[in-house]
Amino acid sequence: MKKRSVKVLLIAGLTILSAGWATAQWTPFSTGATNGFIVEFAEHEGSVYACGFFTRIGGVQANHIARWNGATWEPVGGGLPDEGHSMLSFQGALHVAKYEWNADSNYLFRWNSGISTWSRLGSGFYLTTAEPGFSSNTPSLYALAEYEGQLIVAGEFDRIGADTISGIAAWNGVKWEPLAKGFAGYIEGGPEIMYPHSMVVHEGWLYAAGNFKTAGEVEVNGIARWNGSLWEAVGAGFNGAVYGIEIHNGELYAGGAFTQSGENELGFIAKWNGSEWINPGITIDYASTPPFPFAHTLRSINGSLYVLGGFDQCTDANGNDIPCGGILAFDGENWDGMDGGLAGEAEAIIPYGEGILVGGFFNQAGGVNVNNMALWGVLSSTIHTDAEIDVQVFPNPVQEALYLELPAGVADCEYVLYDAMGQPVREGRHSRHRPISTKGLAAGMYWLQVRTGTGVAMKKVMVGKAE
Repeated sequence: MKKRSVKVLLIAGLTILSAGWATAQWTPFSTGATNGFIVEFAEHEGSVYACGFFTRIGGVQANHIARWNGATWEPVGGGLPDEGHSMLSFQGALHVAKYEWNADSNYLFRWNSGISTWSRLGSGFYLTTAEPGFSSNTPSLYALAEYEGQLIVAGEFDRIGADTISGIAAWNGVKWEPLAKGFAGYIEGGPEIMYPHSMVVHEGWLYAAGNFKTAGEVEVNGIARWNGSLWEAVGAGFNGAVYGIEIHNGELYAGGAFTQSGENELGFIAKWNGSEWINPGITIDYASTPPFPFAHTLRSINGSLYVLGGFDQCTDANGNDIPCGGILAFDGENWDGMDGGLAGEAEAIIPYGEGILVGGFFNQAGGVNVNNMALWGVLSSTIHTDAEIDVQVFPNPVQEALYLELPAGVADCEYVLYDAMGQPVREGRHSRHRPISTKGLAAGMYWLQVRTGTGVAMKKVMVGKAE
């Protein structure tokens, strides 16, 4: 966060039916109140996790982090002591970077789902200039990445344990170590705070972006790249903080609170053309300020680049206004406001089934009432409306083999087993008395779609751990 399908969609607690056409629309993801900003979604062991400024999500009490079990949100142990900002599944554990509001040390937290235990990775992170109670200038952690087999963390710190490490560090399996001299300073005209905010890996380079003047003593102005031994600038950088970076179709994009790079005018979103930062054909804004516009999160998903942040006005390269709010999609040629977008700000996004799940702080999506999260789903013409049929599944919970009891007179069927992310994990044809193997599947909730010549059924299946 900046400073300051159809039957399978039953997984989200709703049914969307369509026949003979394809479209996209906003729908609620879950019921129940969510009382704070959702900052990040991440996938870990086949489940969706959310973190942010909430203590209740989808009507469920959860301290700043929660797991979607396929039907409802559930707490992750005792949760986090402070608001979560970034998550990464790495070497079998979910790692979480969080905010810290005190001068005392912050830690990178690790959820060991196999034993349902939280632990802290390495020594504490400190900021020697911390101002407790201030909205920033405390040792918050913002970004996580995997680079060359190591876990990388970035944030607002200048010391880890007793070691001087500024803004970015790598976990060597035993302790945190620096990447050269790290980051220092801040972009002139912005907040007088050094903080890297986003990272992405591409073609052997680790890119990092945020609000910093130098990287390894090289002037970079908010964005730099690391080749494993040295930092270097990426063009002229920017005149404001960079909140998000992403690789889309092999090209680097950035978003933030900037309006210029060198002599090039920008509208809070930029594209690197190999030699300079240029406007990718879109400018965002607010109709009135404050609040001030920003692009926070950029994600490349299924051929589209999504930009999330705070804005309610969007203008393309031809001067055309695009109805928008907090989110945009780019297909490589055109920018899409996604049915008017959101009534509020967004920062979290993740693929879900045939669409995307979006989170933030908004109460409507495309005019539909929601609770800080919503699905943008694609209704596929390959799924048709059919009559519901009576199918029994057993045993349930299941460990290694699932059996079906089909309606009288039905000898076989087609089936698809979906995980909690809406992704198919088993599919094929089934005949009476033959099992469907669930061996090797992670424990958790799944959905089984069964289709015969007379109708369709969707059944919830719980897969347990093999004894």
